[in-house]
Amino acid sequence: MTIEDAITKATEAGYHIHGSDGVETSYSGASSDYSAWTRKDNASSFMVAVQETFLDPAFWSALGRALGHGEATEHGTLRLYAPTGAALAKKIGWGEYTMVRFVDHLVTGKTPASFFKSFPSPQNGSTQRMNTVHEDRGVDTQTDTSLSG
Repeated sequence: MTIEDAITKATEAGYHIHGSDGVETSYSGASSDYSAWTRKDNASSFMVAVQETFLDPAFWSALGRALGHGEATEHGTLRLYAPTGAALAKKIGWGEYTMVRFVDHLVTGKTPASFFKSFPSPQNGSTQRMNTVHEDRGVDTQTDTSLSG
């Protein structure tokens, strides 16, 4: 899957942004750097950096819905450790889990494009199993998820 595919699938599953003044918009397309949105009141377009999209939990939630992951489906446990050794654990869904995986991916020096390449292509409808454990930087997520196209 490409960045463009991911944003398109998320918008098809309900991801949406409004103009800075709250005006309704429609999705016009994306590249690996920007997504284009058109205002419904005057048909003018504006660009949004994909980095902003990747910081929006609503994007990840919509992408999960597009890939067949329900909101209530638990996909892992996020553990945050304090310097004193205390830990806080929270069960998380696919969107939140995948957003954490995305940040971990970037922290290791990889690109957004390489992260989305691990997702099934929208054309082939394949299923990919992932078993991931991240224990670096005080974040521990452990899960076995299935991404469906």
